[in-house]
Amino acid sequence: MTLTQIERSVWETLQADVQRPGSSFRYLDLCSVDHRLTPKARIVVLRKVDPKRRTLEFHTDIRSPKWRELTGNPSATVLGYCAETRLQYRFEGHVTLFEPTSDYAVSSWSALPFHTRNTYVGGPPGDELPEPHTTKEILLGNTDSQQGHDRFGVIVFSVALLDWFKLSRESNIRAQFGYDENGETLSSSWVNP
Repeated sequence: MTLTQIERSVWETLQADVQRPGSSFRYLDLCSVDHRLTPKARIVVLRKVDPKRRTLEFHTDIRSPKWRELTGNPSATVLGYCAETRLQYRFEGHVTLFEPTSDYAVSSWSALPFHTRNTYVGGPPGDELPEPHTTKEILLGNTDSQQGHDRFGVIVFSVALLDWFKLSRESNIRAQFGYDENGETLSSSWVNP
């Protein structure tokens, strides 16, 4: 594959995986840094991809630690791996956060199915629960389609660097792509794995 083909395949794969619940690149690691400069990583669901602007979109509860971390430091890394293809995508960049009252978050919320909206009902992420079924009961009892909206935030991650890595028994292959603030490709190169 050429560098151009690799770059195109990454963005096409991400765009397709948004629609495929079981796909590897639908579930990515979002890594931020807390106020003590401790790296934090968690799995997030890829909700939207804009290949032209080189952005990835995730949703979160604004009461979560990741929201506070990204508010304090918008630099982040996103990592994905597919065991079947043995491909790793690592993205470096920064985030833009959309509060619940922003037009963008309101629009995103209105497109969510009810069962997804229900994930924003209940206590703040990380709070202690007496029993796991307590959360399930809260969710099943919710019939208000707007409940949880005031906790819903959108994270738009702008990619500045894409690091593509193919693991192979014969020889690993690695390439990097740099982007400007508009998503235009500034550089592409093969790099030593």
